[in-house]
Amino acid sequence: MAESVTATESVAAAAQRAASWQPASAEPGHALARWDGAVVGPDLTLEAWLGPRNSVGARYFRLYLRSAELGRPAEPVVFGLQAAGPYPGFNWVEVIEYRDRLPLDGTAREVLVPAGVERLIFGRLAELVPPGGHLMAEYDSPARRSTARALAASVPPRATPLGATLAAVGCAVALRDWYIAEGGREGPRKLQGFRALNAAHARTRARETIAALEAFLARSASLEWDLQAQVRPLAQQAIAELHATAV
Repeated sequence: MAESVTATESVAAAAQRAASWQPASAEPGHALARWDGAVVGPDLTLEAWLGPRNSVGARYFRLYLRSAELGRPAEPVVFGLQAAGPYPGFNWVEVIEYRDRLPLDGTAREVLVPAGVERLIFGRLAELVPPGGHLMAEYDSPARRSTARALAASVPPRATPLGATLAAVGCAVALRDWYIAEGGREGPRKLQGFRALNAAHARTRARETIAALEAFLARSASLEWDLQAQVRPLAQQAIAELHATAV
């Protein structure tokens, strides 16, 4: 598995270094250009960059945070891929890497990305996900340690921090855990969150997810206490939200 991830990261690193990167403002008609300048918090906007296409035609992108007070951190908060096509399943966004700590240029300082800002960033990503499309996000980075630990302990994806984020932006009618990278092409471990096709689809999936979460709560006493303290409230909140959809 480590060899597969390393190989994929090398491809991603090559895409990061490619000379074809340009500001999204250079292609104002591109869908990703809507993220450029988007507000994601007090004194925080996004700066979007478009990169090359991969082997299946999806477009690499970088999103930086920009602040009038602090300027732009040296590293992007999100590095990812976006694809569009004629069918719902062809429309997706993938977060290949998410950083919650960003170094400032020319200093030893770092800024921490608050959870509220993360939700707003993911809300912007979800704007390009239609009914039946999906938003994928890795959980191999340091920012996702809590989610990785929870999934390794068989916590349902909806009760993990990343699953809750995907649900908050409407991309969790179903969640698939890609926990094994096969063949060096799938990249890091990730959660794939789908947007509901319609209200009937949302109701059916809500009932299934409620049942899975209730079964988890019934057996969750076997988890380590600190993990219980983190994921049980997420499961309970999810059940409350899903009951409104399930009726």
